[in-house]
Amino acid sequence: MPSRAVSAQSLVRRFERWRQNQRIAVHQWSGPLIQHALAAWGTNALYLALDTSTLGETYGLVRMSRIARGRALPLVWKVLQHPRRRVAYTVYAAFVDTAASRLPLQGQVIFVADRGVADTHLMEHLRRLAWHWRIRFKSRVWISRCGPQPGKTSRLSLALGEARCWPHVSRTKIHDGPGHLALARRQDGKEEWVVVSDEPTDRKTFEE
Repeated sequence: MPSRAVSAQSLVRRFERWRQNQRIAVHQWSGPLIQHALAAWGTNALYLALDTSTLGETYGLVRMSRIARGRALPLVWKVLQHPRRRVAYTVYAAFVDTAASRLPLQGQVIFVADRGVADTHLMEHLRRLAWHWRIRFKSRVWISRCGPQPGKTSRLSLALGEARCWPHVSRTKIHDGPGHLALARRQDGKEEWVVVSDEPTDRKTFEE
């Protein structure tokens, strides 16, 4: 930034004074700036990630970001007074709508999220927004491929490095869906991936 300051400490103090300015409403100002930036990026598919993390042993962070070129541009965020990565849908439901209000009117939206926010109510919410999604679930999620009897994905035996994709799968014991399922087991055997999508799955689903 343009400055006549010579020492780094002078720049730091200047930013500290700016940060403590009570007239600056971060959330109020960031929304219009983000809308302007997203509109300038064209109408290609937008990848949005809902992510949770912990801040020490006291706080948790929920953040919705636009993914581009390997970077995450935060659209909305919220700090919670609990350090858990698992967050209930009721906590972030309005959060999703706020992020939607900051997106361009045109273009396809693909929502990605990890196990910390996996919820059937979330998927219904995404349907109302006309968003596509790729959501990772725990390896023991209940599914029903055919017939009325569901079973856990953890019972399916995958070889090391193997991936399987199934269309039209109902999830959980209440037969939510239908959706599409992608399963994979890492080559080292340490982790299994269970990804649910509203669109047909293939190996690209894991990359997304």
